[in-house]
Amino acid sequence: MLTIIGTGHVFNISDPISFIVRQCWPQAVCVELDDMRYHALTGDKEALRKDLEARGIDPDASKEERLKQTNAAYQQSAKYQEKMSAQNKSTAGADMVAAIGAGKSCDAEIFCIDKDASATMDRMWTQMGRGERMRYRLSGISDSIFGKRKVDRTQKDYSKDQAAYIEEMRKRYPTMVRVLIDERNEFMASKIKEVCATHDRVVVVVGDGHVDGLLKLLPEEGRRVVRLVELMDPERVKQLKTQYWEGVEE
Repeated sequence: MLTIIGTGHVFNISDPISFIVRQCWPQAVCVELDDMRYHALTGDKEALRKDLEARGIDPDASKEERLKQTNAAYQQSAKYQEKMSAQNKSTAGADMVAAIGAGKSCDAEIFCIDKDASATMDRMWTQMGRGERMRYRLSGISDSIFGKRKVDRTQKDYSKDQAAYIEEMRKRYPTMVRVLIDERNEFMASKIKEVCATHDRVVVVVGDGHVDGLLKLLPEEGRRVVRLVELMDPERVKQLKTQYWEGVEE
């Protein structure tokens, strides 16, 4: 059984994620992280130090100083996630931490299935045209001004039709969607297939924007999906808990 959970990295949804992962009793949990982000989130200082040194980043520098050594797009994304997470009474990456913790409590193997985040953002920024870069920067300014209101409105629009929203984004930010979504979907799908080949019960926890793309790339048989819109709805979460407790699948 393959269970795919679509999350939002800036929302306070750790509890339902932990619950669902534990109820699946997985042999493996795949998370949308690269090794360095995994080591940072799990507090593995020795491994993180090696990761930073391998990238030519001073491991003794502060988090803020290390961030300054990345490109503008990565900095914008990181600062945005930190700010929005705080406004939602959460922390950036709390969804992944919840999945990892729940997986370990079941003695599941944890697999990092994402590409190197910094290198991916570098490639996106390099390949973006001038107009797309300008739109990306202006979007960042808008995010900083309107904050949580914009996030809530975006989530509402996205929830109405996830696939249509991504396609609309593709028109405005073609390079961003290709590099950050399409290419990563293909990469993560290949990793998921490798894990599924050696494990019977697998849980995948990724940002909800990746779910539709992954579903197109993965076998249809023996899978179930939980979307962000469900995790954000307290009543739907109650229904999910009842279904898992009773062993009922939709």
